Amino acid sequence: MRCAVLAVVLALAASPAAARAPEALACAMQAAPAGLEARVGEVIVSRDNDRGRATLDELRALTDTCASDQFLTPRQREAYFLYVLGRMGRDALDARLAAAGVPAALIDQALDIGPDNANNPAEKVTQGDLRRVADAMAHAGHDPARITPEGWALIAGWIVATANMFDALRDLD
Repeated sequence: MRCAVLAVVLALAASPAAARAPEALACAMQAAPAGLEARVGEVIVSRDNDRGRATLDELRALTDTCASDQFLTPRQREAYFLYVLGRMGRDALDARLAAAGVPAALIDQALDIGPDNANNPAEKVTQGDLRRVADAMAHAGHDPARITPEGWALIAGWIVATANMFDALRDLD
């Protein structure tokens, strides 16, 4: 019997990786101190990693702790950091986008990003991305000319956070 159990465990370990359990992915979000999510959102919107270094270092320490608990490889550790960066960014920016009159779901649809979408890898936000968002907003009855520069920064931040999150999920599986 012990040999049969060992064989099953070894077979499972050798099989292609399945998607990470939601509990494993949520480790850093659950352990994060109050305010970290908002600070991560600010770093993403500002695009100033030097100014946000303390926040990014705090996030790195948090994700490294969770990654150690989950026995992640160095490549998976980096992917987990980027996943949490993107996830916290999306969580922090969602309400801010809504307050600016920009439905986050509209951005996701316009660029085919977000849950249940293609989530093509993205290295950076392009003018074409922003044009597609503006066109989608106009089509949905939202005047893109009414979006402030701060609103466009939130949109760009949302796109970056989403790309980080879903690119990293691919690397974690």
